[in-house]
Amino acid sequence: MNTKIQARDSWTVQFGLSLVILSLLFGGVAGCAPAATQPVEPTTAPPVVEATQPTDPTSAPPVVEATPPSGWESYTSPGACGYSISFPADMEGANQGTYSWSLNYPGTDPSGPYPNFIYVSVIPADFQGGAGEIYNYDPAATQTLLGLQVGESKSVHPVPDMAPSFTYTRLMDTSLGNQAAQAYENTQPWEFPAGTKEIRYYLQGNGCTYLIGGYMTAAGAGEPGALSQERFDEIMATFRANP
Repeated sequence: MNTKIQARDSWTVQFGLSLVILSLLFGGVAGCAPAATQPVEPTTAPPVVEATQPTDPTSAPPVVEATPPSGWESYTSPGACGYSISFPADMEGANQGTYSWSLNYPGTDPSGPYPNFIYVSVIPADFQGGAGEIYNYDPAATQTLLGLQVGESKSVHPVPDMAPSFTYTRLMDTSLGNQAAQAYENTQPWEFPAGTKEIRYYLQGNGCTYLIGGYMTAAGAGEPGALSQERFDEIMATFRANP
């Protein structure tokens, strides 16, 4: 056989084998696309939590332990319905009968203290009295307020003409110290100066009901004796129902 033909045939075979190898290589690469481009089975995807899923509007936020600022004083009440609360040193606390305690800035006016103050009333489980025996406690009004839904407003006074001054709106629940509390707001409380509002809380603990609130000035909070909502919130954060 001619040596030129043999060389040509050998080259042809080698070239053909090379094409086969290259074809296999490229075919393998094409079949191994990057993971990011491969389809994902729908069943393997993690569950998605929609931001629009409904939540319980009355759920109290997590309890945040508040440390009173340096120089603040504290009051601890005795008895089965005991509690403790801290406040700035320039405020004064005083007992209001057997079941209530108040806190306010001392006034120089002979007519009495400023109309902004904080109050704490405790209602023992076996209390059988009626309205007026415990500060701001009325059994019928309390039942009405505790039955409101978040965002709902209602007057707790039976006379229609008095309704605006006794209308409370239920706010989002909150946490006072170690207890969840229902919150309410009255934007024009009876016999208080214009611009005053009341915020009150109801909470249960130790077999007692705690009624805690305050009257604060929405406008002109820089005036002497005025209680701002910011200061009110700071004081409320220190409240603890004794275990």
